[in-house]
Amino acid sequence: MSTPLLRPNFAPKVQAVLERLYNDAITTDLPALQAAGEQGLDDSDPGFYEKMSGVYLPVFPDFGTFLYLVARISHARSIVEFGTSFGISTIFMAAALQDNGAGKIITTEFQPNKADQARRNLAAAGLDGWVEIRTGDALESLRANLPARVDLLFLDGTKSHYLAICRLLAPRLVSGSIIISDNSEKESAADYLAYIRDPANGFIGCSILTSALGYQNGQEILIKR
Repeated sequence: MSTPLLRPNFAPKVQAVLERLYNDAITTDLPALQAAGEQGLDDSDPGFYEKMSGVYLPVFPDFGTFLYLVARISHARSIVEFGTSFGISTIFMAAALQDNGAGKIITTEFQPNKADQARRNLAAAGLDGWVEIRTGDALESLRANLPARVDLLFLDGTKSHYLAICRLLAPRLVSGSIIISDNSEKESAADYLAYIRDPANGFIGCSILTSALGYQNGQEILIKR
């Protein structure tokens, strides 16, 4: 059964994989997130992501479509993603590269089991040729072998690392480079928000909210001046 959360916008193979993954995520994530909420756990707690190693934690479907649209409209060629999880957000952006006919995503995932599953999901969608997945600490894996210019940076990992990743990639963010961050309303991303909203740091942007299944996420959309 197809999830009603995702509009039938994409190529059949991509659409089928996204629908399967979202239906799996609904079954897996809602009980896990409810249990975490009852225990007062969030991503600022040590070991949170290890405890969520079997949980999708995906972008909402409308926001995933938004990522696709931004990548297509901007004709992004070099995309860096912090936090692929099982690859849903990566599929949206890789589909944009495929439809535009050029580009590459370098994405990161701390959990090896999630990185392996993301590779399988990308292959099932016919998009694995557009993506390189780097496993381990992104603050290390993104230190070398990156393009001189990053057209689009998507932040969707540990929120307390957003600022460090942004600063690590700052030399590769040029005028017109785009930064998008998910869950940036979290308290653990407060230093990142202060940085990107300071006019002295050269960004212009806005905040948006997306929702699904009774949950809301805040996102920041930025362009380097």
